[in-house]
Amino acid sequence: MENGSTKIVLVAVIFVFIFAFALYAYTFRNFPPVPNEVISQNGTVLFTKQQIIMGKYYFQKYGLMDYGSIEGMGSYFGIDFTGYTLRLFQDYTAKQLYLDPISQGDMPSNYNSTELNEIKNYLDPIYYKNNNTIVVSNDFANAYNYAIDYYSIYLGSNSSQYRLKPNLITNKTIIKDLTAYFTWSAIISIMGYTNGFPYTIGLTTPSNNAYFSTFAMIGAIFAVGIPLIIYIIKELISHWNDPIVKIDLPKPNKTQKLALWVMLISALGSGVQGLLGAYVMHLYSTGVLYGLNLLSILPFNVARGLHIWLAIYWISLTWVIFSLFVLPYFGLNISRKTMITVIILGVVTALGSLFGLWASYLQLIPSPWWFIFGAQGRDVIEVGSFWLLLITALLGYVSYLFYKASKLTVDLLKPFAKVLSYLLAGDAIGIFVGALPIVKPFPYFTEDEFFRWIFVHANVEGFWPGIVIAVLALLLVLQGLIPAGLAKTVVTIDAVTEVLTGMIGTAHHYYWTGFPVIWMYIGAILSVLEAIPLGMAMGYVILAAKRNKGNNLNQFQKTLITFVLAAGIGGSAGVIVFGAGLINAPIINYFTHDLQFTMAHAHLAFPLAYGLPTILMWVVAYTLSGGFTERDLKYLGIASIIYTVGFYLQALISLLPLGILQWIYELKYGFWYIKTITTPNGNIGFWNLQVVQNLIWLRMIGDLVAASAIAVIISLMLIRFPKSLKS
Repeated sequence: MENGSTKIVLVAVIFVFIFAFALYAYTFRNFPPVPNEVISQNGTVLFTKQQIIMGKYYFQKYGLMDYGSIEGMGSYFGIDFTGYTLRLFQDYTAKQLYLDPISQGDMPSNYNSTELNEIKNYLDPIYYKNNNTIVVSNDFANAYNYAIDYYSIYLGSNSSQYRLKPNLITNKTIIKDLTAYFTWSAIISIMGYTNGFPYTIGLTTPSNNAYFSTFAMIGAIFAVGIPLIIYIIKELISHWNDPIVKIDLPKPNKTQKLALWVMLISALGSGVQGLLGAYVMHLYSTGVLYGLNLLSILPFNVARGLHIWLAIYWISLTWVIFSLFVLPYFGLNISRKTMITVIILGVVTALGSLFGLWASYLQLIPSPWWFIFGAQGRDVIEVGSFWLLLITALLGYVSYLFYKASKLTVDLLKPFAKVLSYLLAGDAIGIFVGALPIVKPFPYFTEDEFFRWIFVHANVEGFWPGIVIAVLALLLVLQGLIPAGLAKTVVTIDAVTEVLTGMIGTAHHYYWTGFPVIWMYIGAILSVLEAIPLGMAMGYVILAAKRNKGNNLNQFQKTLITFVLAAGIGGSAGVIVFGAGLINAPIINYFTHDLQFTMAHAHLAFPLAYGLPTILMWVVAYTLSGGFTERDLKYLGIASIIYTVGFYLQALISLLPLGILQWIYELKYGFWYIKTITTPNGNIGFWNLQVVQNLIWLRMIGDLVAASAIAVIISLMLIRFPKSLKS
């Protein structure tokens, strides 16, 4: 890899942010209307723009995006407030019209086509662009008042029934603002601004663009995907017979060994994160944990937010500290003071933000400080902006250190250092974007989604994959398992393709949130291309294993290959098959968006593609420090396989079947139903169906298998920790 080829990675990082913000002005001029007023036919003002804005503010302040969703964006358990509000309006209007819906047993009612058309006539809004006003029927106005009363009970006296903090919101003004926000999201859906989402029988259906953009996705496979695959294969073949060099790294010094403390803390954090995940899934079934009611201190939204960010922290903290651990091998000495400062900042940021999230969602932090030091209340951007800025600074500093190391190290390591520097810088920028707007929430939903997904993709699909591939490839090179020339080519191609497709492919999250239609086509095309580098990553690790088959490898080399295979095959399949293949095509995503299919995808991609390489970093650091024996390494290799099997059991016997059931019931009743405990009319909700309850509990099998693997890993780290420090 020559110096010029590493600069391509830097160009890609710069380009994706320029591209995103170049379309900023166009996108923000074509948002769904946020009316000055919504007025009934008799002149009554139902709600105003300020109430919609305040409704979004309270939605985040009370952590409702970590409970339910708006336009399918948010948590996968609580109701989708857009779809549920549409159903509330339908049911109320049907009662006023004395319609006789068909109902079987304790299941929701179905309306025939004539009844649906009659209901729709009363619910269709009229938008007057000249004065930015929406006019609705008097029946719509009455349904709106009914929704206020309904949500007053749902989020008030009955909130604990729905796994929220008891008596979460009792202020009627706040309920009115929230209902205004929910109703606005329902109105823009009826008006077609969300491409027909969410599916509500008689009110919304997928737009033609969902079909056309899916065809564009298929075309992209042949026009761009196949030539790209051929090019990558050609480049790999050209380096297949490059010479192999094994480098034995010296034992780490005392300063480097300080990293072992953080890795042990991260390992314990992964265990707590797993327990929280089990508790969250337990809440899907019942609000009581084996007779113990924790909802006053650990309601669903708090537990979910902590579960997500503990996962982010045990992985990202390890990456930061592992960077400082290995930089001396690049020729850059890290002082003890620097190491201790970074450790303190990292641990304080993690613990402080997790406590802030807990306190914020329990309403213990006053305005405006909850948004800054507590929890922003945005799905996957839960923690406060102050903590995100600290994370940005830490990543920026590590990026600078790798760039500095690239000037000092030997030629073999220079390209790896530069690529890591560029990717870490891009990730830091993405996290800074997630911290915006720093002081208080964005006023508009679609505006917020634009920035939120840049943050998400900067981590999981834009820069993290390239970082992981670079680290794994470097480890394989140093252990003499693949040629350096091959690794350098893999790292460059993967980094460029991941950044371009992953960051621009953020658009596949803009299908249903009110963005201009062009984003649907961009998202569809880039989503399918995004699968190519991930698929090739699977190919890289299989080839690396095949290349070394029959060689006389030591136990550390065998364990390294085992981890890389488990992460490469297991994680890539989770991304490609359960992600791009199962849920990204627009017309498919319309019916699978926000269902447990996404949970299956996340529980395979995140812990395997990112979790396993992180655990491998612990293994490498402890082995170099003299802590792990060959027997330990053998057990750790087996644990990596069991860990992978556990998450696949979660997906295949619980999460995927739940997604299939949700899809079936969505087609029968509409999107609103598939995330309910009870329906507006008091019928049995989806989560209370017996077959659903059985599938929820089946997830415990996968949980226990994965937990047994992580327990072995943590136990070995605890046992060998004193030895690692002394060796």
